[in-house]
Amino acid sequence: MTPNALAPPHHLAGAWPVPPAGPPVLLAVVPATGPTTGGNTVRLTGQNLRGAVSVSFGGTPATIVQWGIAGYSDDGWDQSASTVPGTERPAWQGGHDGHGDGHAGDGRPGGDHPRLDTLVVIAPAHAPGTVQVTVTTPAGTSNPLPYTYLAPPPAPSAISPTSGPTTGGTAFTITGTNLAGVTGVLFNGVPATGVTATATSVTGTTPAGAAGNAVVTLISPSGTTIVPGGFTYVTPPVPPTAVAIVPAVGPVTGGTPFIIIGTHLTGVTSVTFGGTPSTVLFIDPAGTLLLGLTPAGPTAGGTVPVTVTGPGGSTTVPGGFTYFAVPPTPAPTGIVPTTGPAAGGTSFTVTGTNLGGTVAVLFNGVPATGVTAGATTVTGTTPAGAAGSATVTLVTASGIVTVPGTFLYV
Repeated sequence: MTPNALAPPHHLAGAWPVPPAGPPVLLAVVPATGPTTGGNTVRLTGQNLRGAVSVSFGGTPATIVQWGIAGYSDDGWDQSASTVPGTERPAWQGGHDGHGDGHAGDGRPGGDHPRLDTLVVIAPAHAPGTVQVTVTTPAGTSNPLPYTYLAPPPAPSAISPTSGPTTGGTAFTITGTNLAGVTGVLFNGVPATGVTATATSVTGTTPAGAAGNAVVTLISPSGTTIVPGGFTYVTPPVPPTAVAIVPAVGPVTGGTPFIIIGTHLTGVTSVTFGGTPSTVLFIDPAGTLLLGLTPAGPTAGGTVPVTVTGPGGSTTVPGGFTYFAVPPTPAPTGIVPTTGPAAGGTSFTVTGTNLGGTVAVLFNGVPATGVTAGATTVTGTTPAGAAGSATVTLVTASGIVTVPGTFLYV
């Protein structure tokens, strides 16, 4: 825009306003902030702003739409360049030519005090941040004053997860747009920790909070924004406790029924024996008893830790569980001799394999005497018995095994 475009109406030429007394001096920029998209109206106040040929916002020219003298309702001497609807004003109204209405000494033309001029401009678009505003007239360029471009306010859409324990420590992610400028996240006014932001997400860790829904607020240079739905604090569950396991021993083959005695067992999700999951069959409603079946244990046997895990955490059973190796199943093949007197006293030998665990030999349920067991033989002396055939059985650690054939009492 040329200086001539800012000349006062012809009927005021040589009267009011008078030419600037020197270089422009910029005193105020109102408002001092605005959107990065520009397009907002900004009023500049200062001295010797008449005849302005350009206004710069950080090197980007603004559009001048109105000029005037600060503090007066008509507030302008030339509206010919105005492009903002509603800012058009009539030609300079009478009584403001410096010669009438008794305005001498009140800061208007003809008075004794320095005049404050105003410019109304449309801010240009600019990247976020603070820039310097200057006014240039034929007499020079003014001092700079700051103007801050604010990024669009954050527009969060959701937070994930939507709930967490009252103790805090929950990692969260807020999604949305225009989030890069977020500098903090508040949960009911308490700041989250470890907050980092990108254009589309904000991450961090929740602080501790009272049970219930918490308002989640994003803080940015553009202001504060509420995250839809907020975040729900829940009281964390109490971890289980275990006092004992009954029985505390069982075979390495597993399948042993067990009971764990403790508290807060309701909701237990797993019971492991040396890291191997067991089968949980039943938990009483009071949370004091848990029934299950042991899994298979280490081949060689031994004691393993028993770990009970629930929503509130894990605990171990004192003493753990001891697995013992099961001896091979005895496999008798026969007995010699196969006959003997009813009075008993016959020495016998049972042959077969895996017989070392034999602890007794029964003849129709009556135990033999002097029983000695080895891996392949079991020896002893028959008891007295009724005449006829008698079933011979071996009593072992693995149970009772019948010897093929019978022993005939005569």
